[in-house]
Amino acid sequence: MQIDEVRSCNGYFSASDLRIHFGLGDAEKADLVEIRWPSGAVDTWKDLEAKRLYVLEEGGKVLKSEGFSSTRKRS
Repeated sequence: MQIDEVRSCNGYFSASDLRIHFGLGDAEKADLVEIRWPSGAVDTWKDLEAKRLYVLEEGGKVLKSEGFSSTRKRS
């Protein structure tokens, strides 16, 4: 289980990335992704493929899903 929270800023005159990244190691998918929105709504997605960028919207919508390749070389 991994948990993170989106924060729009961390202090005076600062801004934070609104994206959250979770490492899955060698796993090929995330079994379950659950988002608890500020409104109190909870959305879940099952079996999301690894190595992809997902743009998720409240209400259970996937607005965008695109693959990316790692630039890190394994030895």
